[in-house]
Amino acid sequence: MRSLFRRLHQKLNVGEDASDLPVPGRIYAPYVWFWHVVTILIYAAFIVGTIGQQRHTLDWRVGFVVLLLLFQLGVYLRLYVTNTRWPVPLWQHALYFGGGIAAWVVQVQLFPHFSSLIFMFFGQALGLLPPLSAIVTVTAITSLVILQNSRWRLQDIETDALVGAGSIWLFAVGFYLVLYYVMRTSSERGRLIAKLEAAHRELERSRERDVELAVLRERERIARDVHDSLGHALVALNVQLEATQRLYRVDPQSAGEQMEAMKALVRENMATLRRTIAGLRAPVLGNRPLRQALHEHCLTVSRRTGMTVSCRVDEAADHLPLTLAETIWAVAQEALTNVEKHAHAGQAEVELTVAEAEVCLRVRDDGIGLPDDACKRPEHYGLRGMRERVEGLGGVLSLHTGHNSAGSGTVVQATLPLVRADVRS
Repeated sequence: MRSLFRRLHQKLNVGEDASDLPVPGRIYAPYVWFWHVVTILIYAAFIVGTIGQQRHTLDWRVGFVVLLLLFQLGVYLRLYVTNTRWPVPLWQHALYFGGGIAAWVVQVQLFPHFSSLIFMFFGQALGLLPPLSAIVTVTAITSLVILQNSRWRLQDIETDALVGAGSIWLFAVGFYLVLYYVMRTSSERGRLIAKLEAAHRELERSRERDVELAVLRERERIARDVHDSLGHALVALNVQLEATQRLYRVDPQSAGEQMEAMKALVRENMATLRRTIAGLRAPVLGNRPLRQALHEHCLTVSRRTGMTVSCRVDEAADHLPLTLAETIWAVAQEALTNVEKHAHAGQAEVELTVAEAEVCLRVRDDGIGLPDDACKRPEHYGLRGMRERVEGLGGVLSLHTGHNSAGSGTVVQATLPLVRADVRS
């Protein structure tokens, strides 16, 4: 702990945070400046008093002690009032107290009334110095007072004077140590409070960042869900409209049936869109098991496109956690949509395997594959959405694809970790 003066200068002059002062700054500052003023007045009183007492016989002694007093006052002002570089080095403390006590020994020899000036140094040592230096200094001052009272002769020291001075020393040092540790405890408590307040402010900032991040993630989630639901529906409608346009010329009845199917698809996706607008809180699988949903979707795609779509799903898939099941469902949907839109494939295969520690979804096709930069293209938002969904659950999404005219096909593989404790019974 620093002394009162040192702490005040460090906190108030240097501009440091004053939250760890032993008392509030509005009380602390006047307290310290009060003692500055008292010290200056004491020096001024001795200067004026010495000149006043010796006004009829002003000689070199008066000038000498006045110069010493002015020098002591100047050192005090420089080190403890105007100094902004803290803490003060120990050698500068030694300069002020050592020089001041030596000057006092000379002053008291010339004018006995200077004997009381030593008690100012006694109090300053307890206020300005750290514990060990303060105890050494007040011990030296007490010894000098005893010697001065015995006219600087050891053999003339009286026992009563020694006991009295020792009692004063013991009381002063004891009181100083108690005050020191109380103030140190208060300062440490202040620093702890400041740290807690800083941590609270950081938590508030972190909470605000989390809120902003949650909003961004929610926007991404809504964008993915709109793409996975409405986007898929529009792709399917586009394919069916093209087929219906061709059918009207050769088979109006089949074209009418196709129109009814498209109307049903529109109604279904209008309901999905309402759920999206409401926050997409409803599970995308509805009440269907994952195996059933995948088989039905593969059959629907096969019927709509004429492509052969096979589906193999482990029975354990129906016991996966809901979040994991919905992610697998969304990835399978998107992968098949990409096959339908881009692959020009004749066959596709959906395979879902559930192992002890992971779930693996593979969607293969025999189409022309994807270009190398497919994931970077802005129109391929679905690939980015698949990756975000999978990686959001700690999984890995990989693409193995060819892109030649012979058609080497594409494999989309999503591997997600499975914690058995989370598997639904």
